[in-house]
Amino acid sequence: MICYLFPEPTYLLFTSGVPALLYYSYIPVTIVALFVGLYIFLADKHSLLNRLFLAISILFSFWTISILIEWTNIHSDIVLFVWNFQGIIFGLTAILCIYFIYVFLEKKDASNKLKIIFLTLLAPIFILTPFYYLRGFDITACDAFEFQSTFFQIYYIALGILAIFWVFILLIRKYRISETDFKKQISLMGTGILSFLFLFFIWTNLTYYLSEIGALPDSQLEMYGMFGILIFIVYIGILMVRFKTFNTKTFGAQMLVFALIALIGSQFFYTTDMPSMVVTSITLIVTGVIGINLMRSVKHEIMAKEALAETTSLITHQIRGVFTVTKGGLSTAIDGSYGQVSSELMEALKHMFKSQEDGVKEVETFLQAQKIESGTIQYDSKPFDLRAIVEEKFSDEKPRANAKGFKYEIQIDNGDYTINGDQIYLTQVISNLIDNAIRYTQSGSIKVQLSRKANSVLYSVKDSGVGITEEDQKNMFEKYHHGANSKKINPETTGLGLYIVKGIVVGHGGKIWFETEAGKGTTFFVELPVSGSKKK
Repeated sequence: MICYLFPEPTYLLFTSGVPALLYYSYIPVTIVALFVGLYIFLADKHSLLNRLFLAISILFSFWTISILIEWTNIHSDIVLFVWNFQGIIFGLTAILCIYFIYVFLEKKDASNKLKIIFLTLLAPIFILTPFYYLRGFDITACDAFEFQSTFFQIYYIALGILAIFWVFILLIRKYRISETDFKKQISLMGTGILSFLFLFFIWTNLTYYLSEIGALPDSQLEMYGMFGILIFIVYIGILMVRFKTFNTKTFGAQMLVFALIALIGSQFFYTTDMPSMVVTSITLIVTGVIGINLMRSVKHEIMAKEALAETTSLITHQIRGVFTVTKGGLSTAIDGSYGQVSSELMEALKHMFKSQEDGVKEVETFLQAQKIESGTIQYDSKPFDLRAIVEEKFSDEKPRANAKGFKYEIQIDNGDYTINGDQIYLTQVISNLIDNAIRYTQSGSIKVQLSRKANSVLYSVKDSGVGITEEDQKNMFEKYHHGANSKKINPETTGLGLYIVKGIVVGHGGKIWFETEAGKGTTFFVELPVSGSKKK
């Protein structure tokens, strides 16, 4: 720090008395973090995940700006004031990262119990910081380290370490039960956020400590810890491009290009000799040209995919129209409107009518899958009683179950099962899982259960069917997946049923999973929030 006898810095932050690396490591990452956080937030203001990332970006930016002020300001009262907020920023960042990764993995808000735990962990910081964090400031050395509370120094670092372990455990637990597609997303997000947490909490404090005990000549290596946010942002950019995370479409490529340009451009603060400035200028120009071409390429690819999706939807609607017209004509012929026909012809007409019905269902299935994949499906969310739907669908399928000689039972615990969602789509989820259980169970039993949790309802269907092989478990919810056992029983399966079910469940802010043992049966679970269903 350069306070007390040094001249006033230019534009509040710029002075020749600090390492050039300070500007190179702090200014570009601050700009990139704020830009990306704000853009992701504006892409979907109602998304909790987007809002949490913006909060993390703002906190990180407050941290970097406070460090810049400490290094460049000559007024001890200002430095002391800014210094007091750093512990609060440290603690909030740690807890928000845990909150962020929880929402990313579970696709829903944290429970009230978990939020109370978060607030309890933060309480000492907010309550005690104004009184005990800093006891003074050495104006002759421009230093407050010796006046910091040992408790707070340990507590802030402990929160950072807690965040790293907590996030790691959440990632591992979810990774083990997820399908292949989401496992890739977990790996990318996990690498990004853990890199950020390690560099922000561990690296910055470790390098400072090593410099204090003489293991390092100075603490400048601490400044490289700020690049952790760039690693985090790069991985988020990959998620946005490959998996449409945060619903930002082309922004993933734009963000990566912007981050590179900001990083390269910031070297002008770090280099002073002419050859280095020339090389930096050329690199900046080349990166800009390549980046523009990359953004155009990604934009064209997305536009092509959207055009293909639109064309597919149009063709599917036309095919459905043809099926519907033909089905109507066959129905009229069967009910005798065209006169009496022979029994042989009647059988043929009924067979054709059944084929038309199956055709319409398949077209509807493909159309739903296309809407889920493109993100264009619309849910009309209203409060309704899920219990009534489960009981109704259970009764509808009872004749099929009885015909196969099953032990067919239902268990619904006491409680209120009113949820907010699209009744038509969620009825499809309830029906599909019961239908699958009956279809793929040759003998034994099927049990449908509904229970109430604190902020959600849990629906499950347990069967004693063929089970799911270890290989099929990895891809069970993927599009067009045909399980080895299910294909033997139902060769005509489209492989879209569970893909659609998962899309509907996730679209309502819920989650779906299964437990199985090959040859002994499978239980599918669906957990839906009681209120606040996500709309698309």
